[in-house]
Amino acid sequence: MEPITPSFHSFQFQAIESNVELLLSCEEKDYAPIKKLATDWFHQTEKRFSRILADSEISLLNTLAGENCMVSNTMLEVLFLAEMYQAVTDGNYNPLLPNETNEAFAASTAALEWEVDPSLKSIKLPIHSTIDLRGIDRSWSIKRLAEYIRRHMSLQQGLILAGGDMTVWGRNEQKLDPWIIGIQNPWQANAKLGAVAMPEGSLSTYNQFEDHHAAPSASDVVQCTVAGQDLVECQVWARLLCRLGVAEGLALMAKRTSVCEAVVVSANQELHYFGKEISLRRRWLDMQIDHFHFHDLVS
Repeated sequence: MEPITPSFHSFQFQAIESNVELLLSCEEKDYAPIKKLATDWFHQTEKRFSRILADSEISLLNTLAGENCMVSNTMLEVLFLAEMYQAVTDGNYNPLLPNETNEAFAASTAALEWEVDPSLKSIKLPIHSTIDLRGIDRSWSIKRLAEYIRRHMSLQQGLILAGGDMTVWGRNEQKLDPWIIGIQNPWQANAKLGAVAMPEGSLSTYNQFEDHHAAPSASDVVQCTVAGQDLVECQVWARLLCRLGVAEGLALMAKRTSVCEAVVVSANQELHYFGKEISLRRRWLDMQIDHFHFHDLVS
């Protein structure tokens, strides 16, 4: 693909059940190696974490529920990350679920826990249970690739996007105009709700209409966009706000994070803003906000 500018290259491919896009400031000679690095990385991630692929590492782990199963260092890292967010969200994010086929087990189990042996690098899932990371694997993989590219290839500017998860960098250090990222209107395919201005950081948008694997929800939220520094954190809160609803979700978010900000679209097509008042004017652009929930006023 031709460079967008003399210094930027863009390429796209399919992986991790998403359209993956990278926009990177790099030399022509570096384009092919970076593209190979990115495609290999995301395909390896898919091979490890996809619940659709029968031979993925996580599918094997789910199949062997009730038995000790040796896992990779990468799997351990992501599962520990999932445990952390389970604690941060008071258990509302729960990566371990009872099998749908065992209704009696599902009804009698309030909370499931896996057993970890770090020395042997093994995991034992409760019998009749399954791991569903709910997108943490995708946001983690984007975050890790961005860190590698910045640290080892010294690329000064870049954007990585997969599904609704995105991380950007490089506009702060060089005092350039921020990245401007449009937010899709969930009710109109070709319309935007507005945009987010980010010199660097992360953004995650979750739309219940687009998640064909999600269980039916009684939540009053249909879409949520969360902006912050850590992509995994943004992704967890975007999905959780959609599931918990405006009141419960924002109250929990206010207790657990002072970094993330959010724009929530309710079922009655109203926009709720959660964040700092000063940031509303600087970061969130051209939005018709109906309800304001500033950090120090949400409880």
